[in-house]
Amino acid sequence: MKLLKTILVSLFLFGFVSCNMVSEPNDNQTLALLALSLPQPVNLNFEALANGQTLVTNADVTADSRAVRFRDFRFYVSEVKMVRADGSTADVTLLADNVWQSNGVTLVDLETTQTTETNSKVTGTVAAGSYTGIKFTVGVPESLNHLDRTTQISPLNNGAMYWSWTGGYKHAKIEFSLNTQSNWTSLHLGSTSCSGAPNYGNCANKYRANITLSGLTNQNNQTVSMSLDQLIKDHVPGAANVSCMPGGADTNCQPLIRSFGLNATSGAMDSSISQRVFSLK
Repeated sequence: MKLLKTILVSLFLFGFVSCNMVSEPNDNQTLALLALSLPQPVNLNFEALANGQTLVTNADVTADSRAVRFRDFRFYVSEVKMVRADGSTADVTLLADNVWQSNGVTLVDLETTQTTETNSKVTGTVAAGSYTGIKFTVGVPESLNHLDRTTQISPLNNGAMYWSWTGGYKHAKIEFSLNTQSNWTSLHLGSTSCSGAPNYGNCANKYRANITLSGLTNQNNQTVSMSLDQLIKDHVPGAANVSCMPGGADTNCQPLIRSFGLNATSGAMDSSISQRVFSLK
């Protein structure tokens, strides 16, 4: 009797599972539509190349046919968007890990001289669709630029990327020496002519580079390449340390700022200047 009960229960369960394993055509269509509607992953991998070679900080490399040594190479990325063939865009939602990404901002850190940790990735999700390019901003958005960094979570609490005298952030911090390690050029991009009070003010001179790149091949594993040759092109180092702060009078700094497509004086994107640093690979 016990064996008979076991057989009957087994037959019942087999019949139940078999019935549920039968899929209708409409079910398959529904699953396909559901998959198409789910957000798609975005993984951007930033690299910096000198004469085609990956940047190594605190070591001599060749860029623009000159010997150069980088000691710092960090910048913020925000306002990431995917671009469709018709030019319309879809916002990328950045995944917050509260280390390299939070509040829709990523810190890309390609140096090992100032810190041991590095980050080359910008990760997030975007609405399902077909995309041919990307857009992003080099810098912290205006709405976040006047936060009190001591109360923020990483990466917006980074003291090395903050200007206390303006209450704002350094959008990019790139420091290097040409031909000698005694005279350093410090390119610190950041907004100027703005209030230093936290959570207040609109900066007249943005110095945020809005980058648009075509030729997207795989948004889930796309390399964004930075050419150090193009970055330092036309830059003539001074006889002493050069501090390339936005709006400064040093004409030697202007080619560096213009390489991002920015007007060196106003800090606005300049349609007469093409950014020459970033490309997709």
